[in-house]
Amino acid sequence: MKKRFAALLLVTQVFVLAGPAFADRITLKNGDRITGTIVKKDVEKITIQTESAGTIEIKWDAVSSIEAENVLHVELKDGSKVTGRVETTDDGLRVIAEDDSEIPVSREQIAAIRNEEQESVYQAKMLEKADGSFFNRWSGSADVGFSLTTGNAKTRSLTFATRGERVSEEDKISLYAKGIQASNSTSGTSVTTAQAFWFGGRYDRNLNDKIFVFGKADFEYDRPQELNLRAVAGGGFGYRWIRNDRTSFDVFGGATFNREYFEGAENRSSAEALIGEEFEFKFTDTTVFEQRLEVFPNLSRPGTVRARFDASFVTALNDWLGWHVSIGDRFNSDPLPGKVQNDLLFSTGLRATFGKKD
Repeated sequence: MKKRFAALLLVTQVFVLAGPAFADRITLKNGDRITGTIVKKDVEKITIQTESAGTIEIKWDAVSSIEAENVLHVELKDGSKVTGRVETTDDGLRVIAEDDSEIPVSREQIAAIRNEEQESVYQAKMLEKADGSFFNRWSGSADVGFSLTTGNAKTRSLTFATRGERVSEEDKISLYAKGIQASNSTSGTSVTTAQAFWFGGRYDRNLNDKIFVFGKADFEYDRPQELNLRAVAGGGFGYRWIRNDRTSFDVFGGATFNREYFEGAENRSSAEALIGEEFEFKFTDTTVFEQRLEVFPNLSRPGTVRARFDASFVTALNDWLGWHVSIGDRFNSDPLPGKVQNDLLFSTGLRATFGKKD
């Protein structure tokens, strides 16, 4: 019994003593030494995960030497890679491969260093990017709502909306279309009470994690407003104020050019400023609130303004089908004579989703 206990104690001591030997070590030029697990090295910094101090980022220029007992993937500037344990030499690094062969690498050759986990993440991103043609990586939704009455009152209304997004690390493409058709035939003659159609798109290009530039184009037809076409093109800058798992909030601003074609009235052209914000909040994994506001102060006709507001509550019923309650408002302070300033749309119905949003 004593012999078994002594043997167990010896094995335990071996594992305890051997544990630190398999840790990675970074020695700085000032003599400090940091022990842990090397995570990655990018252009300017090397990251190490320590047991007591958490994740530490160190300037690569401040590093004197590294010793990595864990396998690292060293990517060179010519695109090639070497994998193995890493030691520092006078000229750079020595990578000890799985077959114990040694591969010398100078500091100037190194583009990046990644541990096994970071390499897996990197390879997944590269695979996604390789499959990143224009027709891939789209996600979006399609909404539909319909109502019908008959008898003393005979009315019909149809609302629809669809949107699509293609998001990558560098940019985002957004497309949308929305429409309403409503009629009343109670008097025996069918009268169109609402007929409007909006569609357009926007392209965002990231400058960094927070700031982006964008260009946009919007088109609008509204029969009761006697608007045959409103064509708007413009662009500007945006800022991602909040980004986390539950909340996103962007603000943006810029300028647009607006050309309007009316039925039996003079066409109008004007320059506009653009101020807007976009907000999304996830109440639960299945319930989301989405909201967007754009305000267009008219620069050619001071004192007049347009505004567009859209908001939706969406509850998922399964992986691809949900129920939405939506409201939209189109405001124009300078409509044609006899027309009201606000067009308000309320709709509810089914939402089908496609793709997977990043």
